[in-house]
Amino acid sequence: MLVVAPVVRAQGQQQAAGLPERVTIEFEGKDHVQGMAIDTAGRCIFLSMTTTLLKTDYEGRVLERIDSIPGHLGAMTFDHEGRTLYASLEYKDDEIGRGIARHLGREAYRQDQSRFYVAKVNVDSFSAPGAMQLFEVTEAIKDYKTRYGCSGIDGVTIAPKIGKKPGERRLYVAYGIYGDTTRTDNDHQILLEYKLSSFKSGKTPKASAKYFIYTGNTTWGVQNLCYDSNTGCIFMACYAGRKSSFPNYSLFALPVAQKPSKAVLKGLENDGKHFCLKLSEKAPGWYSGAASTGLCSLGNGIFFLSSPLRLPSGLQSATVTRYHWQGFDAAVPIVH
Repeated sequence: MLVVAPVVRAQGQQQAAGLPERVTIEFEGKDHVQGMAIDTAGRCIFLSMTTTLLKTDYEGRVLERIDSIPGHLGAMTFDHEGRTLYASLEYKDDEIGRGIARHLGREAYRQDQSRFYVAKVNVDSFSAPGAMQLFEVTEAIKDYKTRYGCSGIDGVTIAPKIGKKPGERRLYVAYGIYGDTTRTDNDHQILLEYKLSSFKSGKTPKASAKYFIYTGNTTWGVQNLCYDSNTGCIFMACYAGRKSSFPNYSLFALPVAQKPSKAVLKGLENDGKHFCLKLSEKAPGWYSGAASTGLCSLGNGIFFLSSPLRLPSGLQSATVTRYHWQGFDAAVPIVH
């Protein structure tokens, strides 16, 4: 493996003082981990276990939890400045929604009941009534019923506004995309951009931009988004696609400094022009599926990934492991 950033790795190891190397979460549930975020000031880890939101310490002990969430809680990101956790939340009628309904022992949702939300959680009053607020993602609800192979939403991250100078932060929400190999309208990842100030109580946020990224087919679209200040990229972690005409990578890098261009989408030539973004010229993508169930960057080349851990009982737990950036030219750019 070619390592092109040994200095970044060394700096990252110095900055990792006080951060855990590997944490096993003491939790038993039926559903696997979907996303993860870290609060370094509070020395806490947040994990989405699909229908449960956990807050743990660095030793893996569960401090607080929100149980029986009647939907799919997915990827998450932590705003260190606002002491706020943002996560994707879906209530829908497809096979994922039906499976969750079975686990919870409740009736499945109909298509007209399907809804997608950004969940906003005050981490300092984590399990108190009203700590979690839901904000409807209306654009995804519309597209779920009509186009782009939209299966809802999943990845979320906070990053600088795309194409602008650093400092003006935005919340980005990624669509889930069905991996149907017979379609031609499902080969782009789709990001919605929101002002953080849009997420205020009693207000339905409106996306300030919608971007399309041509990656080729993936299975369920972006599972986790993660902005890394060291590289200046948003990383998109996916389950690999199955169309033989594409390399079917599972991890992509999207530079935020680029200016969007307006173009006709491949496979959607009759859909008009849309704002498009390009993947990093340094690497078209990687075969690196480990990040799809939880990806978090703390800067200075330090990443954390969460992974499912199947217990002897057949139930699910999770591990959180520290990784380091190896460089765009590495076969796997983020390694333990």
